[in-house]
Amino acid sequence: MHSQTEPGNEEELAGASGIYCVMNLCLDAAPMKPPHLTFFVELPSEPLATLFAQPGVMECLVHGGHALSMGLLDLTPVRGAIVRQLEAAGVAVTAWLLLDVADGYWLNADNPERARERYHQTIEWAAREGLRLHRVGLDIEFPRADADLIAREPRRGLLTLLRRRRTAAQVAVAEQAYAALVAEIRAGGRSVESYHFPHLLDERLARSTLLRRTLGLVDVSADAEVFMLYSSYLGRAGAHAYFTDAACIALGVTGGGVNAGKPEELPRLLSWERLEAELLAAVMYTNEVYVFSLEGCVERGMLDRLASVDWSRARDVVVPAEQQRGRRRRALFRGVLRLEGAIDVILPSRGRAKRETRNVKRKT
Repeated sequence: MHSQTEPGNEEELAGASGIYCVMNLCLDAAPMKPPHLTFFVELPSEPLATLFAQPGVMECLVHGGHALSMGLLDLTPVRGAIVRQLEAAGVAVTAWLLLDVADGYWLNADNPERARERYHQTIEWAAREGLRLHRVGLDIEFPRADADLIAREPRRGLLTLLRRRRTAAQVAVAEQAYAALVAEIRAGGRSVESYHFPHLLDERLARSTLLRRTLGLVDVSADAEVFMLYSSYLGRAGAHAYFTDAACIALGVTGGGVNAGKPEELPRLLSWERLEAELLAAVMYTNEVYVFSLEGCVERGMLDRLASVDWSRARDVVVPAEQQRGRRRRALFRGVLRLEGAIDVILPSRGRAKRETRNVKRKT
């Protein structure tokens, strides 16, 4: 189902913490090079045009050799003109598929048929506009309505979703549908990248489906797996606990996205100092680093400061106590996931799973 190598046992995973020390000791012998940066941008066409009309935005992407993952909130000629300009300047653009809010917005176990429709619409739009779109991005997250529920009432909302969890059969059917979509995209000459919550790594290790059933996530093979290790939401220790296991690391948030403008979001936004520290830590583990978001970096004056980052200062500043706390949280979470069978007996699902399983089977 995935290409991630799993440790043979929990002791091996815990022992991986020594990598932090080894990497720090080796930095002087092997100076760090700048990573390949990809920026997420999630704006409707008109604000997107305003963003790229600002001096220096296009130039920074071009001169830095950066790439862009563009959330396709609409498929308009205005957006097409911007992508053409980017591609003509040598900026690789990924088509990040997004749906209507009523269809879940992000891709998940409930909407594989909508994802396939959106992909076809995107390819038709690209053909009309003369766009290459070197890669297609699949953003695997829970339905937008469920995200709003958890944001309003975190504990009660999560319990509600747990009680309404899907069956393993529904998740399996959805994963087969997404695997077929990936095969279709590749057959069309483009590669695929997926965006995941990092907790999926723990579910793989636990050999469970509880997380996917509860949140509607899917685990599907892609050419590049990008894990959203946002310290804004996970905390520094929580995010860095996954750095050693992530081939591609996404950092954030600097602004933008579905939470843009909410008062509770402002304290979570990364300052330049925090973003720089995250970049210098991530480059120790991977050359493929993603930043959410471009619009946040531009709005807060961070974009032009990237060229001045001294990559020879690369360090993971998480102290041993924080590392241990992050590993303990992951181990505890895996323990909960391994209780899937018992949870199914003690807290059976209340009907949503059966109803939605029939819907998915009928539509796919």
